[in-house]
Amino acid sequence: MTARTHRYESFTSEAVGALLAQYPLFLPVGSVEQHGPHLPLNVDSEIPNRICSDLASRTGGLVGPTIHYAARSLPHCGGGQDFPGTIHVRGTVFLNYLQDIIASYVASGVRSLFIINGHYENEAFIFEAAERSRELGILQGKRLVALSWWSLVTDELIERLFGDSFPGWHAEHASLCETALLLYLQPEAVLPIRVDNPSPPRAGIYIHPTNGRQISNRGVLGNSTQATPEIGRAIFDQVVGELEALVRTTCQEP
Repeated sequence: MTARTHRYESFTSEAVGALLAQYPLFLPVGSVEQHGPHLPLNVDSEIPNRICSDLASRTGGLVGPTIHYAARSLPHCGGGQDFPGTIHVRGTVFLNYLQDIIASYVASGVRSLFIINGHYENEAFIFEAAERSRELGILQGKRLVALSWWSLVTDELIERLFGDSFPGWHAEHASLCETALLLYLQPEAVLPIRVDNPSPPRAGIYIHPTNGRQISNRGVLGNSTQATPEIGRAIFDQVVGELEALVRTTCQEP
């Protein structure tokens, strides 16, 4: 298969059933969300889509259509609803939607499904959908792995790239890693402006009332000025390498 024909939707019904029985299916999940004055709204979808495409080329797998509309952006980890462009669905809708998608892929014959997430607020809903599917017996005899791409970035790499200045993944929104990854993967989409937020929000604290514009600097929760394509490549290579090893281990016949 060529890179283009790794896309699930490019096959016929008869062809895709046979392929799903043999190869893994990679499903990118992202969002449509503001990412500061320098990054496009599709950051959370573009990164997992590129990861899945690279994985498919390495493993022969298929890439499912990207899920773009997803969980609500929160002020302390995504800027919240105070910025134009951010679109979300309710958590209950997203949860049921994911569960239906998993069930549909199983019905189509998938044996190994890898859900790769790029939006911080999605993670708990993805895991819950997977657990519900397991409880209902939908995953009987199937393999399912769900993760957010940053879970595969090691502490050693973070320390080598950023020292002790990394604020935590919750505050990485539109900041060093996402900016660096877009500079590497889609440089034409990154505008030259850069802003930093001297006081990144703390993790796991929800306050009402709040104002996302006060928590961030123009939608940036951390530091974007130090981002480079080289940093983006280092992160991308580690994530894809770790995932490839995970795919090959997971898909081994028992």
